[in-house]
Amino acid sequence: MASAHHCYRDYWQPAAYAQHVKGHTPWVPLSDLGTMYLIGPEYAEQCGYVADDAVTAFMAERGLTQEPLIQSRATVGSGAAYQGKAPKPFSYLSDGDFAMLTMAVIDGMATCAPDWQPPAEG
Repeated sequence: MASAHHCYRDYWQPAAYAQHVKGHTPWVPLSDLGTMYLIGPEYAEQCGYVADDAVTAFMAERGLTQEPLIQSRATVGSGAAYQGKAPKPFSYLSDGDFAMLTMAVIDGMATCAPDWQPPAEG
């Protein structure tokens, strides 16, 4: 859903975070990617809050104070997660994270837009 790289930065200085959230950088808010790839453009305006709610629950569960920004253009940390390392300040979304976020969006969309269908896998 988010990015082939699955990595996000744990914490940004407030000014840097504000700059990236505005856009025009390769760091994209996780909820924006959920809206883009799961909810889709035809439901984005009506149901974009569903992705926001899913990410808010994800953040609360992990004690995060900033919404994860996903690097959309490059691998950060040189794939260290796949080598058993955890370079700071990066974390990686696991398959379980994606499953939890996806199910939260699917559940929310059932209320927001009962005619919506999840995108086909592939």
